[in-house]
Amino acid sequence: MNARPLIASLATIFVVPLLTLAAAGDYLIDEDGATGPLPASLEFHHGAWKFGEGAMIGEQVPTENHMATIKVLMAFDQMKVAWKMKFAVPKQRFLFVAWPADSGAHAMDFNFVTDTGEMSLVRPKSKEKDSAVLAKGKLTKLDIEWHELTCIHDGPNFTLTIDGVTITAADESFNRPMGPFYLNGGGFNGAKFLVKDLKVSALPGSPTTRKLLPPTPPKSAAAPAKPLPPPRSYHAASDDRVLAEFEGDGFGEWTTTGDAFGSGPQELKDCKNRPARAIGARLANSFRPNDKPTGTLTSPAFTIDRKHLHFLIGGGPHEGQTCLNLIIEGKTVRSATGCGRKDDKQTEIMLWESWDVSEFQGKSATLQAVDSHSGGWGHIQVDQPVLSNAALE
Repeated sequence: MNARPLIASLATIFVVPLLTLAAAGDYLIDEDGATGPLPASLEFHHGAWKFGEGAMIGEQVPTENHMATIKVLMAFDQMKVAWKMKFAVPKQRFLFVAWPADSGAHAMDFNFVTDTGEMSLVRPKSKEKDSAVLAKGKLTKLDIEWHELTCIHDGPNFTLTIDGVTITAADESFNRPMGPFYLNGGGFNGAKFLVKDLKVSALPGSPTTRKLLPPTPPKSAAAPAKPLPPPRSYHAASDDRVLAEFEGDGFGEWTTTGDAFGSGPQELKDCKNRPARAIGARLANSFRPNDKPTGTLTSPAFTIDRKHLHFLIGGGPHEGQTCLNLIIEGKTVRSATGCGRKDDKQTEIMLWESWDVSEFQGKSATLQAVDSHSGGWGHIQVDQPVLSNAALE
């Protein structure tokens, strides 16, 4: 995360009575969005991030009716958040959501409809109060490429400024410690929006530094992740024997049960669980379309004629339930699972694993990928099983 001094004379700083902003210090978040990866204080949900046009570009997954979302893992009380954004294809509603630190429900919202210029501050429904629109406003100038937005939370007060138009509201339901906030765009398939110059600063009286809130694991991450082993790499040798490349439309002589693995290998770009990599364009993946389906994928019989069996594996860490098994004479003699972890780009880590199979030389064996788990991380992805006389590096 970059940190640059907050300059009081910056023309974009907005000052309202009782909400005087900090005149000096460091931004708690200062992200221009021009390069990746995202800093640890930001996450992306419902889609994919890329970088271009001097901005972070959020694109919703085309097959899911979700909003493209930035989640900021920053306590949002006594703070100012400012950023620039624009929509592309098509213009849509924008939604800012802040969550209380002690609850899973919205605490405050604001809406912005870019093609009409309408904006509103909303108190979401709670056990104590019904939902209500507390303030409305409307932009008169709509032909602005990059909209400039600023929102301020200070106790019961919530203030929103878009392109110089300000609305304010006060409600006691706002007057509590807030958890993370979300910048949401879209709501329609094919959403795309750009964000740059995202800056978060503390108001007077609030701590000058904030600990980032711990990342909230996705719902599919209920299983405990296993420790990551030292990374290893595979380099093909001339006498290696590849057992499957998983590059065709179907699985060939490999057979399936259940519906977890679909009718064939899946292209990496179409995998909703976002595996980090594959050898080639496709891999065997049981997240089809989520963790609920179960099934198996079994190879034809092959003779073990090399010292090692290498493969790329990812997915859930459930031993015996989301795993790749080596079966000889009807018994599982080797088994491996994914690590159940994501990297800093929120893609699922895939690692090269290897079994020493020298003791089984000359024996007939089969490989079987198993998915019998329907809960969190209830899936597995496998690619490029290969027999080799060389160990992994």
